[in-house]
Amino acid sequence: MASLLEIFVEFVKIGLFMFGGGYGGIALLYRELVEGKKWISEEEFLRILAIAESTPGPIAINSATWIGYELGGIPGSILATMGVVLPAYLIILSAVIALRPHLESNVAKAMFRGINAAVVALILYAFLRLAKTALLVKGTLALDAVPLAVFLLSLVLLVVLKTHPIVVIGVSAVIGLISGLLSR
Repeated sequence: MASLLEIFVEFVKIGLFMFGGGYGGIALLYRELVEGKKWISEEEFLRILAIAESTPGPIAINSATWIGYELGGIPGSILATMGVVLPAYLIILSAVIALRPHLESNVAKAMFRGINAAVVALILYAFLRLAKTALLVKGTLALDAVPLAVFLLSLVLLVVLKTHPIVVIGVSAVIGLISGLLSR
């Protein structure tokens, strides 16, 4: 489907514009790999995000590693991970060397306020796109009761009860497992 060079180049491109960390990059990953290249489906993307969020490390790197593996085995995994990390490494290294003395200036502060607002929009965009796949009955506009209940419970656990995200993931997995077993 994709050559190893295409995998590396695509993830370098994604890595170049992955401002705001991994969550900001979810929208880029989705747009480029699901909508653009059509290398993976929405369902695969959502599954990969769930796994990437459930494992240690940054979600963007975990996602790149998994997607790279799906596309090109172990070499694809290594190249996708290197591709998504390399731009950030080079940009941060350049910033440390060149910008460190100027980061407290009003111009820099104003620029980062604008970037932060755009990152929030990227995260919201990714949420809206993925909510459709995760919360709706496939091919309809009807809400799927179990995923909706897990979503709402997770929000309550995170926001109201301040439950650790790992516990929320574990509870969600158990509910999904029980639901799956009962629906057989």
